[in-house]
Amino acid sequence: MKNFFKKVPVNTFLKADSRLTRHLNARDLVALGIGAVIGTGIFILPGHEAAQHAGPAVAISFLLAAIVSGMVGMAYAEFSSAMPVAGSAYSFGSVIYGEVVGWIIGWGLLLEYFLAVSAEATGFASYFNNNILAPIGIHLPKAFEAGPMEGGVINISAVLIVLIVALILYQGANLSKRVENIAVIIKVAIIILFIVIGMFYIKADNYVPFYPKKFQTPPLGIGGISTAAATVFFAFIGFDALAANSAETKDPEKNVVKGIMGTVIIAVLLYVSFSLVLTGMINYK
Repeated sequence: MKNFFKKVPVNTFLKADSRLTRHLNARDLVALGIGAVIGTGIFILPGHEAAQHAGPAVAISFLLAAIVSGMVGMAYAEFSSAMPVAGSAYSFGSVIYGEVVGWIIGWGLLLEYFLAVSAEATGFASYFNNNILAPIGIHLPKAFEAGPMEGGVINISAVLIVLIVALILYQGANLSKRVENIAVIIKVAIIILFIVIGMFYIKADNYVPFYPKKFQTPPLGIGGISTAAATVFFAFIGFDALAANSAETKDPEKNVVKGIMGTVIIAVLLYVSFSLVLTGMINYK
């Protein structure tokens, strides 16, 4: 039991990371964070949660989730500046609390990323199959379009995109940084275009009632907003990945902090704006 909570010296992680090259700056980290946080969720969650739990007040749910993410982000930033090592919360837990806590956190992170990657890959496959392949007359058999839980055998498009991204990551942070930056510019440009053009199609009647009475459940009548906030918090998964890149970041004491906080601020602006425009254009029902 004495060794159960044995703390790992931070030098152990620093030595393991010595082979890594520090070539990421604050801008690269923000792009990495936005790439992880602003994904399929922004096109699915606002409409789904507005219809099911909060109405147009889903924008408040995103704001609440962002506040919590911001506080967690500050904790990550503090740890990253004090211990600029790879491994994120796994490394922090092992150094501060001991090996067993680090082990539990490590498996928790693996489960988190399995969930996030599978959701993103499935979302990508849905868009790819319906909006890219279908219009040109290519229709995959049901067995290759859905997983076993959906009546198929394998979601081949989802598997392929995971393998492609894995191959890019295997080439090193330098290549993945360039690919990520290009993808983020395209993605954010599309979202901003939707927000700007969509503003001209907003109908004020769609905001009334802003928080429908049927969603005003206990506690304190914010049950719908809090339920949606708990669900959309999933959309902010990803900013913690920046801490895992501390060992490849120039001047991590400053840049990791800028990267995490910049990611949370930009993400909340895009999510809240997107939610307000979407529910203004189309009635939440």
